[in-house]
Amino acid sequence: MLKEHHIPVTRTARYYTLGELTDNTKDIWIVMHGHRQLAGKFILQFEELANSGSLLYAPEGLMRLYVKGDHGDVGASWMTKEDRESDIKDYVNYLDRLFFDEIEPKAKLNKININALGFSQGAATLSRWLTLGRAKVNKAIFWCGSMAHDLNYADYPEFRQTEIHQVFASNDPYYKSDFPDSQIQLLKNAGFQPKSFIFDGGHEISVELMKKAGIV
Repeated sequence: MLKEHHIPVTRTARYYTLGELTDNTKDIWIVMHGHRQLAGKFILQFEELANSGSLLYAPEGLMRLYVKGDHGDVGASWMTKEDRESDIKDYVNYLDRLFFDEIEPKAKLNKININALGFSQGAATLSRWLTLGRAKVNKAIFWCGSMAHDLNYADYPEFRQTEIHQVFASNDPYYKSDFPDSQIQLLKNAGFQPKSFIFDGGHEISVELMKKAGIV
């Protein structure tokens, strides 16, 4: 008889930083990449923030895959539909470990805010982490991505203490035209009041667009 089993193992997770912690550091940003992206490349899109006094962390999804076919460029993913509950548990524990061991102590010592941004698949990852995990951030931005659809956000009242932004693209090829309204309503139905912004463009992110959205 076929039986499925699970055994916890130790993984080595990779993350990148950009910027330096000094007496003048104004805030910390945790940025989460999308499907088939690598954290080291993704974080470079926020170099302007680092140059203006922010310290950035970019954790990388625990699963890697070839972007096309079975060779060539490699990307990372936070999860797939296969054994998804185990993948979610693993990355929530991983992100909590990074947060409490590395990020929060620096923020408390320097009395600075922690912000988190999830792009594309990283948006769903961020929403699960901030509800299922133990970490709390000052500001959470869900950018060109869906909130996790299998959570009842009303069950997580502490999440309401976070300033929430939802940012959408006017010509995002991955989502239908009613996507922004449905995402905003998802949180409003749970008692949240997210700030929303739709920019003219596609499935992309930049510091310039973050400025337009009033996030930085």
